Amino acid sequence: MNDLNMNRLPVPTWNQCGVNSAPKAAALPEIPGDDWGEANIAFTLPAGVGEAENDFTAFSESGMGEAVDTYLLENATVRHALTVAEDTKVEAPALFEVTLDAAHPNALSVLSVDAKAGSSLTVVQVVRGDAENGAAASLTRIRAGENAHVKLVQVQLLGSHALSACGAKAQLAASKSEYDLDAVYFGSGNAVLDHNDVSVHTAKDTLCEMHTAGVLTGHADKILRGTIDFRRGAKRGVGHESEDVLLFSPAARNRTAPLILCGEEEVEGQHAASIGRLDEAKLYYLRSRGLSEEQARRLMVDARFAPAIEKIPLAALQDEVREAAARRLDDAESMD
Repeated sequence: MNDLNMNRLPVPTWNQCGVNSAPKAAALPEIPGDDWGEANIAFTLPAGVGEAENDFTAFSESGMGEAVDTYLLENATVRHALTVAEDTKVEAPALFEVTLDAAHPNALSVLSVDAKAGSSLTVVQVVRGDAENGAAASLTRIRAGENAHVKLVQVQLLGSHALSACGAKAQLAASKSEYDLDAVYFGSGNAVLDHNDVSVHTAKDTLCEMHTAGVLTGHADKILRGTIDFRRGAKRGVGHESEDVLLFSPAARNRTAPLILCGEEEVEGQHAASIGRLDEAKLYYLRSRGLSEEQARRLMVDARFAPAIEKIPLAALQDEVREAAARRLDDAESMD
């Protein structure tokens, strides 16, 4: 996997910036494709969700790129193809949980979702554990029919030493289609995080909102690429992207590469990035109200993550994510 060209920026910038593709440090370890072993996965499918007999393949490459897609399609140890019938509203989420441990250090999965016209579905994917020298990788593909609504929630809880690469790509090929990406990350220790998010607009009156918030501590190293691509035919297309990064350590490294491509004249695209340390004035205000510095920091981190966490449809999982962020913050403070 280290040779795969992952998370390429659609239009490269200066090589010296080091953001054109994922570094080798973010790649999966070199494990033979036939030696991944059995994955530890549990899943729950609510009423209204069926398992399709055959996977569907009418997809362009994912945000991580064609080479990664091919690798996973050829080597996946877990495969699911789901379908939701026309006009079927599924209330409970479809839940997929992967746990890495000593007996199951690896998991490669492919999930395909075919949501027919007028249907709605929420899919939750969770990866847990901290198996030494283990790896988890997944390819999730969603096809949403006319007036269908699909919500995908992905949570990675692999510990502070995980090397994480992820990519998302949305094809807005139908008039008035919308895409909403709300992501948060917490990089601590020696974590490597590499993200590549792309929204491609090819139809009229499309809308994308891509917003990310993150915290970096220790020697964490993060790259985020965010691309809004307005192609010919995307008249009156609108795209907004932003990132807000909070640095807790001078040793942490942050790189952000926002990109807007315009192949159509009548479009609106905006991007913004904010990088900084804790607001000392806010910190002072909270401490003057009786909070300790540690409590004030935690409250400010919670506020940063809250909009995304509140979109998780399972209360227990919301609490688990908050607790994981709190532990990482405590660990970072104990090493200051």
